[in-house]
Amino acid sequence: MHSAARLNQTIVERSRDAQLVLINLPKVPRTNINADYAYIEFVDQLCSGIYRCILVKGGGREVITIFS
Repeated sequence: MHSAARLNQTIVERSRDAQLVLINLPKVPRTNINADYAYIEFVDQLCSGIYRCILVKGGGREVITIFS
């Protein structure tokens, strides 16, 4: 949870005047059923205090180059 709070702090500081923030959706842990609740808490902490936030799920192979 500490990592979500630190990442959220950085996002809020750098996007203070943004109307919309796009964030990669973290991978869902596949360990056990109780991990689902912790995952939702993590995502909630990650988006805390952000005016508008869209969580984007990627395939894990996205690459941005000068040719994109």
